[in-house]
Formats: sequence, C-alpha cells, structure tokens
Amino acid sequence: MTASEKAAVKSAQKASFGKVFAVQIAAYVVLVVLALIPGISYGNAEEPAIVSFTVVASVAMIALLAVFNPFRDGVVGHVISVVAGLLSVVCATTVMLGRAIFPAGLGNEDTFWMQEGWIAGVGGLLILLIVVSFGRQMARENRTHLIRSLSHNVVEGVAMIGSAGWCFLSTLLPIRSGENAASAEFAVSPAWTVSVIVSLLLIIALDACSYWWNRNADPDPQSKNPWIGIALLPVMISGIVIGLASYANVILW
Repeated sequence: MTASEKAAVKSAQKASFGKVFAVQIAAYVVLVVLALIPGISYGNAEEPAIVSFTVVASVAMIALLAVFNPFRDGVVGHVISVVAGLLSVVCATTVMLGRAIFPAGLGNEDTFWMQEGWIAGVGGLLILLIVVSFGRQMARENRTHLIRSLSHNVVEGVAMIGSAGWCFLSTLLPIRSGENAASAEFAVSPAWTVSVIVSLLLIIALDACSYWWNRNADPDPQSKNPWIGIALLPVMISGIVIGLASYANVILW
C-alpha cells in the first residue's frame, strides 16, 4: 500500500467529533431508558437480586466495540477483552461470585450487595487481564510495538470489563426499584447527591477525552469504522464510575 493509499484509508476511518458525540448521546439515552424499565428479580423473595435491562446495552456495547475496534492488539487481544467483558457481566448480574467470597448470614441469607460481588470480580479480572496481556507480549518472538500492543489490549479490556457497571444505573435514578415510580427520597440523600454529581463530572471528563482520542487515533488499516469504537470507549469505561457510585450509594444510604 502506497503512502497516498494509507492516507486515504486513514482519512476514511475517521469521522467528525460531532458524529462521535452523537453516538455517545445515543448510548446514554438508551442506557437511561433501559434503566427505567423494571428489572428482573430472582432469589430471596424478601430481598431479591434485581437484574436491570441495561445489561442488554452493556452486552451490545461489548459486541459493537469488538466489531468497530480501533485497537491494534490483534484477534487474540480482541477475544481476551470480549471474554473479560462477558465475565464482568456475569459478575454484575449473578450472585455466584458474591456467595463464593462473602460468608452467608443466619438463615443462609446473603450478606452482600450485588455491587460488592461485581467489584470483587472486576478486581480479579483486571489482574488477570494485565497478567495475560503481558505474558502474551513476552511470548511474541518479534516484540515490535510492544508497549502499544500491551496498552491497547489493556485499555480495550478495561472498557469491556467496565461496560457491565451500567447494570447498576437504576440504583442511581430517582425511582423505586419495585414500583418504578418517582421517589423524592433519593433527592434528599447526601450520598445520592454526591454520587450523581461526581459520576456526571467524571463521565463528562471521559467524553471530553474522546475528542483527542478521535483526533489522534491510528487504528489498524483493516478496521471498519473504528470511530464508532472510539465513541463507545468513554461510555463503556464510565460503567466503572457508575458501579462504584452505585456501591457508595447503597452502603451510605
């Protein structure tokens, strides 16, 4: 491929920040709408675990980032990140890991929040991601662009893992989890107020970063519309913010 052809491909892969921002707004709207739908409850009838429909959007973003991938970490790197992301979704929507880590209370009832199980899972997945990514790079015979490949694999994995944090968005919205009706109680909670303000500021900061990510991106020439993946990155990473804010809200409420 000649220099002019490379320039043409790179130009075709990029989009205006307006398009990137539009994708982000659309993603946030879909997430909020899904969070407003009453979730599916299971387990203990008195204190059931609730799975929000935002899990659909979380899985969809993982799939979209896999398709419109801006990272240069190869097919194996993409697969590692997708698997990590799906495992994070499992941790966010089930109580299996929580029950394996936290002791049961009297009557064999759960003594943990689902957020705690997810956070524990995320910690383990991040450690595994770094170890596997580093080991993969060390196993390469030709270690050219080692730092780039390693950083791309880790960032992609963090985004995939963080996407599951949006499963807890409904706990931050002013609705009753059972009736899904408006509730004034959330507005008077200092923990809720601080959690929402900090979350919004961090989300805005991540979205602002995507301007430079989009401008300076150098995706694989074989990537199709990688700007869509770049647009989803701050949304997916923000899931970590949402998960932590949700946990802070439930333990301080």
